Amino acid sequence: MKFAKKVVIAVGLSNEMPELMKPLREMEFLSQSEIHFVHVFSTINYTTLFSDFPLIYPIEADRKSIEESVLALLVKTSKEVLPKSFEGKVIQRCLFDDRPKDKFCDYANEIHADLIIVPTRQKRGIFESSFAQYVSKHTKANIIFLK
Repeated sequence: MKFAKKVVIAVGLSNEMPELMKPLREMEFLSQSEIHFVHVFSTINYTTLFSDFPLIYPIEADRKSIEESVLALLVKTSKEVLPKSFEGKVIQRCLFDDRPKDKFCDYANEIHADLIIVPTRQKRGIFESSFAQYVSKHTKANIIFLK
């Protein structure tokens, strides 16, 4: 059964992420899909009074090493969580933006994703998961929330 041709999976950098993504192993409909494992690294803009140019962290020189580390983690994670019968295509992306939710949604809409998978924690504090809700409201794709 082929449920979606292009699937985007939101990946955080927390230690619990592989555990949250375990249910992917059982999703046989992903076997022939093009799967994008995407992490958006949050940047911070510091405006300064003494310069005409804002300082953006991480600086451009550091981004390459951060991207390499994140991509290595995404490759490792993708090998651990995909179904054993997976024969599709895997793409790992590390994006940088000061609005990670927007960047993730833009990426999903840009590639015309059919399905987005968002791992979420079961227990929350006072607030609900704004990332999952934001993705639900700002993308055209079907969404699966993993708890």
